Amino acid sequence: MRTMDNEMQRRRRRAQQRRDTAKAYGVMVGFFAFLMVMAIYFMFFHNKDSEGKAAELPKVVNENKNTQEVNFPVSSPDESAGTPASAEATSSQPAQTDASAAESVSSQDAPQTPQNKVTAPVAEGHTLEVKDGVTYVDGILVVNKTYSLPRTYAPGGLAPEAEAAFNQMANDSWGEGIGLFICSGYRTYQEQEEVYNRYANERGTEEADKVSSRPGHSEHQSGLSMDINTTDYWFVGTPQQLWLEAHCADYGFIIRFPEGKESYTGFEYEPWHIRYVGVELAKKLTEQGLCLEEYLGITSDYRYATDQN
Repeated sequence: MRTMDNEMQRRRRRAQQRRDTAKAYGVMVGFFAFLMVMAIYFMFFHNKDSEGKAAELPKVVNENKNTQEVNFPVSSPDESAGTPASAEATSSQPAQTDASAAESVSSQDAPQTPQNKVTAPVAEGHTLEVKDGVTYVDGILVVNKTYSLPRTYAPGGLAPEAEAAFNQMANDSWGEGIGLFICSGYRTYQEQEEVYNRYANERGTEEADKVSSRPGHSEHQSGLSMDINTTDYWFVGTPQQLWLEAHCADYGFIIRFPEGKESYTGFEYEPWHIRYVGVELAKKLTEQGLCLEEYLGITSDYRYATDQN
């Protein structure tokens, strides 16, 4: 009798083990199916053009093919206005040749003319170079609302060092139970034009400028930036977002548009958007709580954009 009881107990244990194993496999299959659905969505549907006429965009002109080197003094941004204090002083001065020029200067969307051209504030202790239309500050490639990339700048994909750093980060995060993947990486000038037009058609250019870059002004074109997992705000507070924010600097990335830095970056908080700058600089910026514009003493404002002046 005791032998039969023992045998029954062994059978029950084996049955329970099989049920536990089946549940574990079910969870794994469900998780991988979710990842595949998300990947398919972002590959084929997320960036489709919206219907209707595309918004009219400023054209890229004045692609500088020469190399210049300039040293310039720091001006700190005015937090309430979202532009540097010295920039406001410049834009508030009346134009000498045309009374209506002052109104054009105050409009961020209006292309600048020789009569109302605004010069970007300069920062002391930093070196700016323009090589084949690409701007470098202290040797760091810069792309924002002030500094653009030429239409012809096309590395063809993510920079090898940025891609390798992300792969290592994703591998390490996976070992801790955190899944990270690139939902949007390199974009050409033309692809960014489509993305921006979609936002502009849906929200108007003023709102579009807060969340999307005009063509030529997107870091995605540089091959150094990527969006992780999603571009929706449900990402905030998730284990993936918290892990990314806490560890991305260890792999050379920064959260490019941090919360509370909108007046410097010109963009709303994007916890998913990371930019590769190298481990040393990424850790320095993160530890000091600085965004790239603060650290380099530069602006991010379409009024100073060379492709509109």
